[in-house]
Amino acid sequence: MTQQTIIRQQFDRHANAYGRNPLTRWIGRSELDAIRQLIPPAAEPGVTPALDFGCGTGRLTAVLLDLGYRVTGYDLSPEMVAKAASRLGNQPHLTLTTDSRAIQGSWPLITALGILDYYADPLPLWQEWQQLLAQDGRLVVTSPNARSPLVWLYTRVSRFTCPAQGHTGEDLRETAVAANLALTDIQPVFPRHAQLGHTLVMRLRQAV
Repeated sequence: MTQQTIIRQQFDRHANAYGRNPLTRWIGRSELDAIRQLIPPAAEPGVTPALDFGCGTGRLTAVLLDLGYRVTGYDLSPEMVAKAASRLGNQPHLTLTTDSRAIQGSWPLITALGILDYYADPLPLWQEWQQLLAQDGRLVVTSPNARSPLVWLYTRVSRFTCPAQGHTGEDLRETAVAANLALTDIQPVFPRHAQLGHTLVMRLRQAV
C-alpha cells in the first residue's frame, strides 16, 4: 500500500471529525495569518490561477479566493473535498478535484498547508511541486518544526488519526535544493520562535 493510499484512507475515515480540536484550530489561525503575509493579492482578480495542493476542508482555499485568485483545490481524499465543497459553496472562481490529471500545468502560485506532515522524506513532494511551478512562480508550504516540543506532542496525538512527523528547517532546505527549488523565506509560527514555533511557513521559487 502506498503512502498516498494510506493518507487518503485515513483522512476519508476522519473527515467528519477534522477541525474540531480547539488547539489545532488555534495553530491553524496562526499559520493562515503567516501565509497571508507571503502571498500578494492576485494580479488579475478572478483570472490569476492558484493551486491549493492538499486543500483538505478548504481553509487556505478560502484565503486564496479572498485574495482574488482563481483557485483549484486538489486533495487525495474525496471526503475532505466534499467538506470543502460544503464549506465554500458554489463559487465561479473555484474548482475542487481529487484527479491529479486536473492539476497538471504551470502554476504561478502553489500552496500546500499541512502536507509535509505526513511524509518522512519530503523530496518527492518538492520534486512534484517543482514540476508544477511556473518558472517565475511561488510555492508556499508549511511543515511541523521538528525542534519544537509542541511538535513532539502533536506527532504523538496524531497516531490516533493520521500519523504525522516534523522536519527541521535545515533538512527542508537541503531537500528543496535537491529538487531545484530555492528557499526565499522561512518563518516559525505558534509562537514566532525558531526553537518553539510549532510550524515552519516557507516560501520558495524555482532555482536559477
